[in-house]
Amino acid sequence: MTKAANTIAGRATERLERAVRWLPPRGWTIRFRVQQQPKPVPALADDYGYRLRFDDAVCIEAETEWGALTALATLCQLGAADTLAVGEISDAPRFPWRGLMIDTVRHFISLAHLQYTLDAMWFYKLNVLHLHLTDDQGFRFRSRAYPELASADAYCAAELQALIAYAADRGIRVVAELDVPGHTTSWLAAHPEWSFPDKPAAAPSARFGVHRTCLDVRNPDVLAAVASLLEELAGIFPDQFLHFGGDEAISIGAAAQAKFHRHVVEKVTKLGKRALGWDECLHSTLPRNTAIQAWRSMEARDVALQAGFDCVVSAPYYLDLFYPAEVHYSFRPDADSVAAERAMARNPRLAHVRQGLAWMAQSATFPNFPGPPPRSAGRILGGEACLWTELVDDETLHTRVWSRMPAIAERFWGGAESNADDLLARLAASRRTLAERGIVPEDRNATDEFPDLAPLLEMLEPVKWYRRLLGSAEFERRVSGVGDSVEERPYDANTPLRRIVDRLAPESLASRRAEADLAAGVPMQEWIAGWRRQRVALQNHPELLDELGAASDALAEIAALVAGESNADATALAGPFGEYLLPIAYAVAASH
Repeated sequence: MTKAANTIAGRATERLERAVRWLPPRGWTIRFRVQQQPKPVPALADDYGYRLRFDDAVCIEAETEWGALTALATLCQLGAADTLAVGEISDAPRFPWRGLMIDTVRHFISLAHLQYTLDAMWFYKLNVLHLHLTDDQGFRFRSRAYPELASADAYCAAELQALIAYAADRGIRVVAELDVPGHTTSWLAAHPEWSFPDKPAAAPSARFGVHRTCLDVRNPDVLAAVASLLEELAGIFPDQFLHFGGDEAISIGAAAQAKFHRHVVEKVTKLGKRALGWDECLHSTLPRNTAIQAWRSMEARDVALQAGFDCVVSAPYYLDLFYPAEVHYSFRPDADSVAAERAMARNPRLAHVRQGLAWMAQSATFPNFPGPPPRSAGRILGGEACLWTELVDDETLHTRVWSRMPAIAERFWGGAESNADDLLARLAASRRTLAERGIVPEDRNATDEFPDLAPLLEMLEPVKWYRRLLGSAEFERRVSGVGDSVEERPYDANTPLRRIVDRLAPESLASRRAEADLAAGVPMQEWIAGWRRQRVALQNHPELLDELGAASDALAEIAALVAGESNADATALAGPFGEYLLPIAYAVAASH
């Protein structure tokens, strides 16, 4: 066995025993053949392909140790059985960038839960963890040069280096983001002299949404601080990419912002890194070695590529918007997105936010690039799902991510097209596997606290898009073009996330099962009995009547519809009821 194979074997043993709590069944022998010597951390261009052969032993062949670690993920997924048929699996990813962005600012995400996240990322063959470290609400990096910027909850250099090593043992890169020049209210609380155009608050902001204050990019002290912080992060994070943000800086003009972005990209390049920014940084003068993260739409991807920029696609993969898995799954990073976008607009679970989706599509504008086209178009590096944490904390993190991320991971890996018809069954099995293997903590389910309300709670979903975050009144103002009134938003950084809606999965799998039974003509008596029973049970929880009463009444009316005892408009019974939906109503409407 080579030195590389010995290293892989050691990592494999530790990985399977301690992190996944799974060992190969007795009698299995795993042999490794790895061509390249081990490296400290993976890189974008590294090979993740592998070959698995099963005969008298399990033989893993790979060019790199990252490919071997990926083969182990496949082996772990197959390892529910004690025996495996003789055969061979040969596999490689379609995209080199298969990422997940975690916002650590709106709510601090502990290192322990980032490690859980990395464990599950390895299991699903994801290979980039993007850490959003700074924003208006906090600064999660303890800088040596500017220690006054750090929030009370922040990561020190040693903790980040340990996390990077933990990730590398799972074949995962870690990319840091310092978001500038907007989203910097937390900076300006410590350094008001850096502010433009408004006088900053005396403390980091608790509110969510876009802020007017940003860094004064004309100030030499600001430029020096940004350069110093980028240099610190470059010294901690070995990855070749360094993210500089660049989004939603609404208070400075396009020319000033473009000049600042060029300055930042030049600094990042001098540090031996490659700059990555959100798609607002697109400009004809932006150096073409900058990679663009397309978040506002798939059009941003196309504009970036046509202008010669490499691109990471995130627009269809925002996990904080509570979309059903089928919406995310309908988009592949490199596919023509027109059909998927049309299907998304028709999805009944998104009917209550259709105006918001249209508003967002109309509000995103992109620059023209004068002159002849570049000699070569940009490349799609891959995809990255994003989880912004306004409504997420340690306790809700894994339900938000792993309820749908396995489906997105399939799209990022590529290969043969899977059958979308069994997507939900595979997601349900995935949740069970994560819990049984101890890869992430079990979901904190609302039905555990209120078992008598299970027939209601298991039918509910949170409202979609930004409707929950904005609140109903602000949502209506936003889509009607009246504007933003921040005082009436229902959440800020200090709002506890302990309500029933916080413990709901973004998509109700029980609702999907009921839909399938209804479509197949399965007798619905058991469903009907539960939907009626919950209304009586809710009377025993007077503290929940204001929050759940309307949804409870609607579900009882749905029971009457399915039983043939009502002629009510089923679509109207879907809601929203405050922050809740009853999506089973759409299936009932379709069946009548």
